[in-house]
Amino acid sequence: MWDQLSQVLPGFSWTWVLVYLRVQVLVLVLPGLGERVVPVRVRAAAALAITPMLSGLVPAVAPPLTTLATLAQAAGETLIGLAAGMGLRLLALSLDIATSAIAATASLSQLVGGQNEAAPHPIGNLIHLAGVAVLMALGLPVMLVQLMADSLVLWPPGGWPDAGGLAAEAVRLTARSFWIAMLLAAPFTLGGFMFQALSGVINRVMPALPVIFIGSPAAIMLALAALALMAPLLIGLWADAVLGHMLPGAP
Repeated sequence: MWDQLSQVLPGFSWTWVLVYLRVQVLVLVLPGLGERVVPVRVRAAAALAITPMLSGLVPAVAPPLTTLATLAQAAGETLIGLAAGMGLRLLALSLDIATSAIAATASLSQLVGGQNEAAPHPIGNLIHLAGVAVLMALGLPVMLVQLMADSLVLWPPGGWPDAGGLAAEAVRLTARSFWIAMLLAAPFTLGGFMFQALSGVINRVMPALPVIFIGSPAAIMLALAALALMAPLLIGLWADAVLGHMLPGAP
C-alpha cells in the first residue's frame, strides 16, 4: 500500500506522516495556536506548513510492514505530541487560575459578561486575551516551532518516550503552574483579606453603620484600580514563565 502511495506522491515518506501527526497534536493543544477562536482549518494548515520544515531534523523512518505496527507508531506520535504540548498548556493555565482567584476574592466575578473556555467571568477573559496577545508579540510562534523541533530531537519519530520521565515532568509543571497562579493572585488575595478584616473591625466599632453597603462598592472599585495598575506586571511575569519553558533535556 505504501509503495503505491509513493508512486502517486513522489518524495512523500512515512517520516512526514509521523512528523505531521505529532505537529498536528501540538498545534491543537499549545497555547496561542490551540485557542478555540482559531478555526480548525487554520490549525490544520499550520501543521501542514510546519511539517516539511521539521521533517529534515529527524532520520528517515522505514514504513511499517503490518497494520498493527502502523497504528502503534501513529499512536506513539500522538501521545508524544500530547505530552509535550500539554506541559506548556498546564503552565499557561496558571493565568486563568490566577484570574479566577482574583475575581472571586475581589468580588469581580459577579460583573456582567459572557464566559468562554478561558474563564467563567469577564475579568478572566480580558486578562486571558491580553496574555495571548502579549505572547504573540514577544515571539510565541517562533518559540512553539522550536519546542516542536526539540521534541523531534529528544524523541525521534517511531519510538516511545520514557513514561516515568513524562509523569514526573507533568507533576512538576502542575505544581509550578499553581505556584505561579498563587503568586499572581497574592496581592489581591492579601488585599481582599485585609479589606474584609478592616470592614469587620469597623462594623464592631460602629454597629449602626451599614458597612456592607459601603464596603462592597469600595472593594470592587479598589480591585478594579489595582487590576488596572498591576495587570501589565502580572502578564509580564506570566509571559516570562511561559516563554522560558523548555522540554526536559532540551539543549
